[in-house]
Amino acid sequence: MIRRATPLAFALAALLGWALFLGVLIDRAELFIAAVPLAVALLALGGDSGALRFELRLELSADRLAEGDRLLVTVSVRAIDPLPAIELLMAVPPLLELEAGKNRVVLGIAAGGEASWSFQLLCPARGRFELGEFYLRLWDRSGLIVRETRQSMTQPVSVYPYLAPLRLVLQPLRTQFSFGNYVATRLGEGIEPGEVRPFAPGDRIRHVNWRASLRHGQLFVTQHHEERNADIVLLLDTLSETGAPPYSTLDLCVRAAATLANAYLAKKDRVGFVEFGGYLRWINPATGRRQREVLVEALLPAATHFSYVVPQLDRLPPRVLPSQALVIAVTPLLDERFIKAIVDLAARGFDLIVLAVSPIAPTRRILSPSALDDLACRLWALEWRETAEALRRRGLVILEWRADTPLQAALAPVMRARPRGAARR
Repeated sequence: MIRRATPLAFALAALLGWALFLGVLIDRAELFIAAVPLAVALLALGGDSGALRFELRLELSADRLAEGDRLLVTVSVRAIDPLPAIELLMAVPPLLELEAGKNRVVLGIAAGGEASWSFQLLCPARGRFELGEFYLRLWDRSGLIVRETRQSMTQPVSVYPYLAPLRLVLQPLRTQFSFGNYVATRLGEGIEPGEVRPFAPGDRIRHVNWRASLRHGQLFVTQHHEERNADIVLLLDTLSETGAPPYSTLDLCVRAAATLANAYLAKKDRVGFVEFGGYLRWINPATGRRQREVLVEALLPAATHFSYVVPQLDRLPPRVLPSQALVIAVTPLLDERFIKAIVDLAARGFDLIVLAVSPIAPTRRILSPSALDDLACRLWALEWRETAEALRRRGLVILEWRADTPLQAALAPVMRARPRGAARR
């Protein structure tokens, strides 16, 4: 704790000096008598009554939030010794915004008393934050001495990517052997009618098609399509980024990947994750609530890492990138290394869909409005669309997504091309 004199003490010292100077100069005893209280007050600064005792308590309304949520912070101070005046300032991390109230307050608390105040923070960007860094000033009753200190009682807060509503998802071309929600071409147990054929020994009576049987005078049975799940692998491009949080291209890619992962897990699919950046990081495909938590925690710290090393997807273990998986690459199409990687995946026969996040709008947000910047963004938009068209000509499925449109609208073109029941095994 740092103990120092306040500006008021320096003002009194200056006044004392002028009183003594004028008393000597004009030989007036009244000025010396008036300077005595000032001298006594300044001499009292030399004594230290010891640090004032108090207790701080920090309460957060939640420690797990989504982008756009509000966090209510409540700070309580209990005074063991009397606190004539205490000033508290709680540091707010850069990506959090003070929305209501103030993170600075001045309180006066009697011995044994308690006071509290609250303020609200807006959490617009994903990330892990530490709250609870306090800067304090404590004044004595005279206002001549102030003590400054810092206390850290940090509590972690995790802000997860926003999950946009997604009613329909892209249909995979290949399914697995486990039960799920996709209609496979293989005939077996299911509820989707397939073909009608004559009755054979071993067929179940409940499969008999009585209408066809009565019409032809012999037993016929209806076969059904099996319902299976699929393997989905989300391939996230973290090689490059443009814009600033929370509207950078990487933030948009993470939100899209988190939304897709949540939608596919809700359909009982196995979802995996591969981060393609300065280094390869992956999560094996799995299903269930635990996998949802694992994927969200993996997406939270995603960031760009500069590296000259070119990651190689063919070095991934086969269980990470199954040959029958639907691979959804989420990328702003800014790095040639990632473009070569997805072209290689398509050439190896993977069912690949590229969700291309437009980098134009995130870049415009950080540029000053000028004719030159507007022209540069227009030329860049033409070049970016030409890159996407070049990939389409090579047979890749490219879906363009802009931040001002719903993700469901970006998926619609492929959903029309892949009607329900298109999955095969």
